[in-house]
Amino acid sequence: MAYQTLKKNKTRDNAPGLRKNIYFAERDWFETLQTPVAPFENPGDTLRISTDHAFVTGKGFIGMHTTLATAEIVAEMVGERESRTNNPSITAQHPGLTAEVIEFLQQMKSGDWIVIVETLAGEYIQLGEDGLECEVMYSFGSGKVDGGYQGVTATISNFGKPYFYEGDLVMYPDPV
Repeated sequence: MAYQTLKKNKTRDNAPGLRKNIYFAERDWFETLQTPVAPFENPGDTLRISTDHAFVTGKGFIGMHTTLATAEIVAEMVGERESRTNNPSITAQHPGLTAEVIEFLQQMKSGDWIVIVETLAGEYIQLGEDGLECEVMYSFGSGKVDGGYQGVTATISNFGKPYFYEGDLVMYPDPV
């Protein structure tokens, strides 16, 4: 793909932020983890996954609700000159300080995760790929009697490219 001039985006809404759910799937839950497929004819095609991921029977993405306006995806370049890579991460808060919430995140801390978030524009951004899966870390706080936030802050870290996932999200268990 040749270099192209990036012009001002006048064709769509550019609202900042993420919607209220983060979707997680352990790498070994996938039968096929899709990747961008050549030919790359349009700008951005090297980062677009247009085919549905396939899961082993009984598996799919699990969702985690986040407090609106707390989730953010950011990325920075890390490394040395002529040897840099991406380091995207997601930070979000989940309300509540309960045994169920802590156990959910405690079980995730050692996994190899593929993570998807949805922007306000309706685009799905995937962090994680084969060999560069995401790590999930968390902290929690009780807040104070006169204010603050009671809940957990999840931090999802990755050393790969952010992909734009255009396939279907298979949920497990099926939402009711």
